[in-house]
Amino acid sequence: MNDRTAPAAPGADAWLRRLSHVSVLSAAAQATAQRAFSAIRRAPTRDHLVRDGIRESAVKVLIAGFACRYKYLPAGRRQITAFILPGDICDFGFLSGSPAAQDVVALAPSLVASIELDRLAVMVEEQPDIMTAILRCAAIEQSATQELLVSLGARNALQRVAHLLCELHFRMGLAGLVRSGDTFELPLTQAELGEALGLSTVHVNRTVQSLRKMELAVWRDRLITLPDLPRLAALCAFEPAYLKVQE
Repeated sequence: MNDRTAPAAPGADAWLRRLSHVSVLSAAAQATAQRAFSAIRRAPTRDHLVRDGIRESAVKVLIAGFACRYKYLPAGRRQITAFILPGDICDFGFLSGSPAAQDVVALAPSLVASIELDRLAVMVEEQPDIMTAILRCAAIEQSATQELLVSLGARNALQRVAHLLCELHFRMGLAGLVRSGDTFELPLTQAELGEALGLSTVHVNRTVQSLRKMELAVWRDRLITLPDLPRLAALCAFEPAYLKVQE
């Protein structure tokens, strides 16, 4: 059985959905992308998907669950620099042959797929649409990181939390993970939210309570509901253009 007749790998739909959101893929490119995975493994919460300083022999793609990229500082504090959703590539170091610059860890039970670099090289040579999509995903991630820097330097606590919730809602929507009523699952503690936004857990809790009182966000267990998304976006001047491909 060759690549043209082999069945699509489980979880390939999340990967294909992500690529298709940023680039038009030919039918042949879609078929190739769906058969890209060489292995899929289960990752429990707190399991490392990528290790800082390690040069990976395969591209890691999150196909289910929730993860983050982070850096530990010498004093032991952790800064989360990105959240990784189903369909996202965990680390883009393979584009330059560089080792991973940060750790990637699962924040919930997850599934991670691997694409061997040799296989990827053949895929993108035969189907350059796939590489175009990967490069666009990398550019969007860089834009999201820059937006997080803006939050850390120029937004107050209320705006930081509101902006991140708007971003996650938008990205979850692209991944098909938003339920009716603008509700989505967020397997994230308030401490982890603080590690991304430069806020203490107490400050995050107070901010979440403020958003609840304003009827802009309700956080119950692992579910986030945004009752008035336009007003929440206006509060923090959220514009999702940085998460899209500009044609």
